[in-house]
Amino acid sequence: MNSESQKIKNIYQEKYKKYGVDPRSLCWHQKGAAHQRFRQFWAEIDFSNKSVLDVGCGFGEMAKFLKKRYEGVDYTGVDIVPEFIEEAKKNYPEYQFFVRDFFSKPMSETYDVILASGVLNSNVPENMEYRKKAIKIIFAHAKKVLAFNMLGAYPQPENDPTSNVWYADSLEILKYCTTLTRRVIFRANYHPTDFTIFMYPTKEEFI
Repeated sequence: MNSESQKIKNIYQEKYKKYGVDPRSLCWHQKGAAHQRFRQFWAEIDFSNKSVLDVGCGFGEMAKFLKKRYEGVDYTGVDIVPEFIEEAKKNYPEYQFFVRDFFSKPMSETYDVILASGVLNSNVPENMEYRKKAIKIIFAHAKKVLAFNMLGAYPQPENDPTSNVWYADSLEILKYCTTLTRRVIFRANYHPTDFTIFMYPTKEEFI
């Protein structure tokens, strides 16, 4: 695990010690903040009969939503925080969960759909380069679509260097994504400082 991932892991572990199974342990103020982002995903993607990888799955709550809404979802969740994965396994034993730093040591498998919700928000050295590298890694493992959200906007919000989170320039992220594929959807209409991007490999048909 690299130094950036170790820093992120430590932050989440401290929050888990303080809050337990609670949205605040995942750096969400409340459940609704995460659910608002989740809704962007299922407004665009039909998850039925798809293999899904949830990078930074936390307590695995996305699995619950997918199970309620779609048939035949083959869900796998990964997270760098062992405590989160243990809770996810208890709550959703029918799915697969692994402790893994996907950005440093990605899995060899590919998946129809890859999701990354709230996992690209931490304040780390070389923030923009860290995010671009992570996007490239996870997109390489997506057969049909990568969907991720991130804190940020255009113009870029002012960042507090002492904060655990960092707000990106959303248009710089979008421009980078278009260097990896021509098929990109950008949504920034649901929150003033958060955006969602869908990236489709050019060789695949729309789902």
